[in-house]
Amino acid sequence: MHYAYYARLFAIAIMVSGCGTLSQTPSQVAYPPESPEVSRILLNLSQLNADLLTFKGTGKIKLWKKDGTQVVRSAWTGARPDKIRVVIQGITGFPVASMAADGNRFYLLSYSQDSFYQTEIQDPNLEKLVSIPVTAGDIIKLISGVVPIRKYQSSTLLPSPSQNGYILSLKGEKGINIEKIYLNQTERVQRIEMFTLKGKLAYRVDFNGETEVEDFRIPARLVFNNDDGSGFQLDMDKFWPNAPVSSDMFVISPQG
Repeated sequence: MHYAYYARLFAIAIMVSGCGTLSQTPSQVAYPPESPEVSRILLNLSQLNADLLTFKGTGKIKLWKKDGTQVVRSAWTGARPDKIRVVIQGITGFPVASMAADGNRFYLLSYSQDSFYQTEIQDPNLEKLVSIPVTAGDIIKLISGVVPIRKYQSSTLLPSPSQNGYILSLKGEKGINIEKIYLNQTERVQRIEMFTLKGKLAYRVDFNGETEVEDFRIPARLVFNNDDGSGFQLDMDKFWPNAPVSSDMFVISPQG
């Protein structure tokens, strides 16, 4: 495990990132669905872990591309809807690099390379770091066991023989795919697919197992990937729901 990889990765992100690469997500407010069944499913999804407002956790991040794989230990702190901090840890347990978003700014800090970057952005796109165009806001929701719902104009609910459940498809103008939510027979989410504005797959995320912590159902593993052979995996070893947090936890200075 090469912990310095993440320090180099953050340094590369600092050099190539800019306001043009950190895009803001669409509104999370959905139009009224077209059928009572879709309305019921979306209502149930919106109520998942609705009382889980903050969290802390530890685990592993596995990141892969065509040219190799890296695995690191990490710790994260979050506050819905838009605050998160992720610390990459070295073998000794000391931090190697940190990333944070506070709802107004995005921060990157490499301790080993003494490099720092920040920019004004509400919901940064993390593609430069994880090779998947997932936003910080979506990561916060998914770690919390909450389903991100994109703004849409029409919906279709279809059976999914391969998944032995259902597919809720959300579409935009001209029937372009925006999001697909795969549910099993008990309507638990198994997979989510997110699409670009042109209807091309941006990424998929699979929910592999779950744990129950203080009556909250938390995904044990989230696996993100695309059709280009890139992806990353979050394994959550420990999770503390509604942990005490403060706003300054999500602000990084050049000194850390």
